[in-house]
Amino acid sequence: MKFFFIACFVATGALQAVLPPLAQSAREIKALVSDPKLYEILGSPEVIQGIIRTETGYDVQTQHYRLRVDVRYLPSAMPGPAQFEFEFYQPVTN
Repeated sequence: MKFFFIACFVATGALQAVLPPLAQSAREIKALVSDPKLYEILGSPEVIQGIIRTETGYDVQTQHYRLRVDVRYLPSAMPGPAQFEFEFYQPVTN
Protein backbone atom coordinates (compact mmCIF):
# COMPACT_ATOMS: atom_id res chain seq x y z
CA MET A 1 0.00 0.00 0.00
CA LYS A 2 2.83 2.37 0.86
CA PHE A 3 4.36 1.71 -2.58
CA PHE A 4 1.04 2.68 -4.24
CA PHE A 5 0.97 6.08 -2.51
CA ILE A 6 4.61 6.76 -3.34
CA ALA A 7 4.04 5.82 -7.00
CA CYS A 8 0.96 8.09 -7.20
CA PHE A 9 2.85 10.97 -5.60
CA VAL A 10 5.81 10.63 -7.97
CA ALA A 11 3.57 10.36 -11.05
CA THR A 12 1.43 13.33 -10.02
CA GLY A 13 4.48 15.45 -9.16
CA ALA A 14 6.01 14.83 -12.57
CA LEU A 15 2.80 15.77 -14.34
CA GLN A 16 2.40 18.99 -12.37
CA ALA A 17 5.96 20.04 -13.15
CA VAL A 18 5.17 20.47 -16.87
CA LEU A 19 3.60 23.85 -17.63
CA PRO A 20 0.35 23.96 -19.60
CA PRO A 21 0.61 25.69 -23.00
CA LEU A 22 -0.94 28.98 -21.80
CA ALA A 23 1.47 29.23 -18.87
CA GLN A 24 4.46 28.36 -21.07
CA SER A 25 3.55 30.94 -23.73
CA ALA A 26 2.96 33.60 -21.04
CA ARG A 27 6.41 32.82 -19.64
CA GLU A 28 7.93 33.15 -23.13
CA ILE A 29 6.18 36.46 -23.90
CA LYS A 30 7.22 37.91 -20.54
CA ALA A 31 10.83 36.91 -21.25
CA LEU A 32 10.58 38.33 -24.79
CA VAL A 33 9.38 41.79 -23.75
CA SER A 34 12.03 41.86 -21.00
CA ASP A 35 14.88 40.90 -23.33
CA PRO A 36 17.36 43.79 -23.82
CA LYS A 37 17.96 42.64 -27.41
CA LEU A 38 14.36 43.59 -28.29
CA TYR A 39 15.04 47.18 -27.21
CA GLU A 40 18.39 47.18 -28.99
CA ILE A 41 16.79 46.11 -32.29
CA LEU A 42 13.56 48.16 -32.21
CA GLY A 43 14.58 51.17 -30.14
CA SER A 44 12.77 52.56 -27.12
CA PRO A 45 10.46 54.99 -29.04
CA GLU A 46 8.58 52.06 -30.59
CA VAL A 47 5.29 50.89 -29.06
CA ILE A 48 4.42 47.20 -29.25
CA GLN A 49 1.04 46.89 -30.95
CA GLY A 50 0.86 43.12 -31.05
CA ILE A 51 2.66 39.87 -30.43
CA ILE A 52 1.46 37.00 -32.60
CA ARG A 53 2.42 33.35 -32.09
CA THR A 54 3.88 31.68 -35.20
CA GLU A 55 5.00 28.10 -35.91
CA THR A 56 8.56 28.89 -34.85
CA GLY A 57 8.12 31.70 -32.32
CA TYR A 58 6.56 35.16 -32.37
CA ASP A 59 6.03 38.19 -34.61
CA VAL A 60 6.36 41.43 -32.68
CA GLN A 61 4.51 44.28 -34.38
CA THR A 62 5.05 47.97 -33.76
CA GLN A 63 3.84 51.07 -35.59
CA HIS A 64 6.89 51.02 -37.87
CA TYR A 65 8.29 47.47 -37.79
CA ARG A 66 7.53 43.76 -37.75
CA LEU A 67 10.15 41.65 -35.99
CA ARG A 68 10.39 37.87 -36.28
CA VAL A 69 11.65 36.11 -33.17
CA ASP A 70 12.15 32.36 -33.12
CA VAL A 71 12.02 30.37 -29.89
CA ARG A 72 14.65 27.65 -29.62
CA TYR A 73 13.81 25.07 -26.94
CA LEU A 74 16.77 23.69 -25.04
CA PRO A 75 17.06 20.02 -24.08
CA SER A 76 16.32 19.20 -20.47
CA ALA A 77 16.96 16.04 -18.48
CA MET A 78 14.38 16.93 -15.84
CA PRO A 79 10.65 17.59 -16.13
CA GLY A 80 9.56 21.15 -15.62
CA PRO A 81 9.09 24.38 -17.54
CA ALA A 82 10.70 24.27 -20.97
CA GLN A 83 13.97 26.16 -21.14
CA PHE A 84 14.38 28.34 -24.23
CA GLU A 85 16.32 31.09 -25.92
CA PHE A 86 15.39 33.60 -28.60
CA GLU A 87 16.76 34.14 -32.08
CA PHE A 88 16.04 37.66 -33.32
CA TYR A 89 15.92 38.56 -37.01
CA GLN A 90 16.22 41.93 -38.71
CA PRO A 91 13.02 43.99 -38.44
CA VAL A 92 10.96 44.59 -41.56
CA THR A 93 9.42 48.03 -42.14
CA ASN A 94 5.61 48.10 -42.19
